[in-house]
Amino acid sequence: MFDHIETELVARLKSRLPAHVHVLTAADLAGATEASQPVPAVHLVYQNYRVLESRNDGRASRIQQTWLAVIAVRNVRNPRSGSAARSEAVELAAQVAPTLMGFKPDAAAKPLILVNAPQASYSAGHQYLPLAFAVETTLTASA
Repeated sequence: MFDHIETELVARLKSRLPAHVHVLTAADLAGATEASQPVPAVHLVYQNYRVLESRNDGRASRIQQTWLAVIAVRNVRNPRSGSAARSEAVELAAQVAPTLMGFKPDAAAKPLILVNAPQASYSAGHQYLPLAFAVETTLTASA
């Protein structure tokens, strides 16, 4: 149900970001440890959906999906404060945000909008900075 949107988001990021930035999905990260994950990277993760409207006959619903683009970098300069890693993550986020803002992953979807994201985190030189995007689309029952 959501695979095509993930595919389009991955393709968009890969086509617009520098070649050294990895674009990974949840499936790519399965079994990866923090130490073994490729960085710098953007982890594209489906978060959830919410129903905006459903027809009374149950044949169609408008939904809003939320996708996270989690910036993941590793920088061990200033490990106590994490300032170097945070700076690197913010720099990459400044490329990712405008790449996805307003993007239409398919003809039936509305453009992506930036929405509230979970909190950023820092761990042993790894900075994680999530950006959250919502996209509205319609689901219809098969004939």
